[in-house]
Amino acid sequence: MERFIPDELIDRIREGVDIVSLISEHLSLKKTGQNYTGLCPFHSEKTPSFVVSPAKQIFHCFGCGAGGNVFHFLMKNENLTFPQAVRSLSERAGIKIPEANKRDEKIEDAKEPLYKANELTMEFFSKNLAEAKEGEKARLYLEKRGIEKKTIQEFNIGYSLPQWDAAYRHLRQKGIDTAALEKAGLIIRKDSGDGFYDRFRDRIIFPIFDLKKRVIGFGGRVLDSSLPKYINSPESPIYIKGENLYCLEKARQEIGKRGYLLIVEGYLDAIMTYQKGIRNASATLGTALTPGHLRLIKRFTSNIVLVFDPDSAGKKAAIRSASLFIENGMKAKVASLTEGTDPDTFLREKGVDAFVDKLKNSEKLLDFVIRETKGEEALSSIDEKVKVVDEVLPLINRLPNKIERNAYVRRLSEELQLDEKDIFAELENRSQKKGYKPEEKKQSLKTGTAHSNLQKRMSHSGAKAEEMLIHLMLNDESIAKRVKDHLSPDDFKDHLFKRVAGIVYNVIESGKEFNTVFKTEDAEIASLFSALSMRELDYDDREQSFYDCVQKIKGAGIKERMKDLQEKLRIAEKNGDKDSSRQILEKMKLLKQ
Repeated sequence: MERFIPDELIDRIREGVDIVSLISEHLSLKKTGQNYTGLCPFHSEKTPSFVVSPAKQIFHCFGCGAGGNVFHFLMKNENLTFPQAVRSLSERAGIKIPEANKRDEKIEDAKEPLYKANELTMEFFSKNLAEAKEGEKARLYLEKRGIEKKTIQEFNIGYSLPQWDAAYRHLRQKGIDTAALEKAGLIIRKDSGDGFYDRFRDRIIFPIFDLKKRVIGFGGRVLDSSLPKYINSPESPIYIKGENLYCLEKARQEIGKRGYLLIVEGYLDAIMTYQKGIRNASATLGTALTPGHLRLIKRFTSNIVLVFDPDSAGKKAAIRSASLFIENGMKAKVASLTEGTDPDTFLREKGVDAFVDKLKNSEKLLDFVIRETKGEEALSSIDEKVKVVDEVLPLINRLPNKIERNAYVRRLSEELQLDEKDIFAELENRSQKKGYKPEEKKQSLKTGTAHSNLQKRMSHSGAKAEEMLIHLMLNDESIAKRVKDHLSPDDFKDHLFKRVAGIVYNVIESGKEFNTVFKTEDAEIASLFSALSMRELDYDDREQSFYDCVQKIKGAGIKERMKDLQEKLRIAEKNGDKDSSRQILEKMKLLKQ
């Protein structure tokens, strides 16, 4: 449960983080007049429609409608809650937020020595690769694999010396406690119990970073084929394999631009795709995809392309992940490479264009599952067909959309030459047995899209007047107070303007500072605020505009109520209900006055 964060702290954090500086870390911005513009990270576009105002410390996309302040940007960019965004930016602003309790504070404090140990270890390994005589074979290996020096530096690739305790002795000299080294998984206690030795020896080292770019673990590739190819850091208080992905801290920005995450298997796969300019790739860390991985990925996207090795193990890994993706409402595809090649090898041998073609021609994961489970040849045995149905039907059953479920049943029917009625019957039978009924997902309104074009979406009478009056209210507290005296929130027909009016009126009634109106955690309201703030509405006379807008909105309301009464009058007269007719006519007379 999140601890309450005082408003004054939130204000200080917001004021302590420059929005241009923050957003510039995630996309390229260009100075345009008083503002900055760039390509929106939240939707695909070729012409920049994303605007950042340093004066107002807000952003707004005129393409998709996303907008708000520094907190809203981080919330949308990293799929965080409001408190999470506030806590994240508090570190940037140098403002300490009280921890939930002493126990949590102690846990965090205990992690710091592990981060420091890993950081110094990475530096030691990097120096070994660059300078150590023993590192020559590692340098030659990386050169042979086509890894450039710039890439080695960007990924902090290193080399662990072959001596049994070279890293241990170096880190102890740096003042790192033995307990921290053991807890971080950098050293292993000898069987005799007397002393320690290095976990990583004579290996190429790939540091693993979290989203805050802290070193949380390492992967080590052997140079001697007689040993296991890879070893990884064991899990620790700062490293959980099932909740971290290699290279995600680098891929996060590109994921927003491309709209999907590329998942590969190995360190070198992720490194080579990055080096070749495909920078939205991350690798699993020697483990199958887990719910923890998907929670992490959903902070950035729900669209995945899997490029697992085209061997039997890679295909099985893709098939195993299908249920996980469906249950988490994520859309996954599979890009199939030539047999015997992984992404690293494919890119080096076939080139970027051929790899991109494979990505463009990727197939939906469930289509891949059906094809791989069935095989290339037509099945003649009923047992073989039942085996495929048993494998695929549980996945179809989990699809949230009925149209999609039906389409895949028909596809399965065609592939297996079975009557689709029989497959539908089996599907229904399984649903009843397991008590599972797929629910249709409600179409969610993408944040901000409702206000990507305000005039276009408001077609009712008085729509323009509502927009102008809300704009006036947000920019002039005295006008807001007068509007409150003339109109109720229900007088606004647009659902968001209705909510904004309610927020403004509540602030006025509470006696709080008027700018607290803008302290909203609601991303949709924040988008509306940014849209209106970025728009320059032309007022020849504010007083006259205020009066005209109020009259227009009142008039639109009267017209709507009159229309409703006319319909009721028609029904009353048709039914011969004279009393109701007389009452309705009285109401209509009062409205006309």
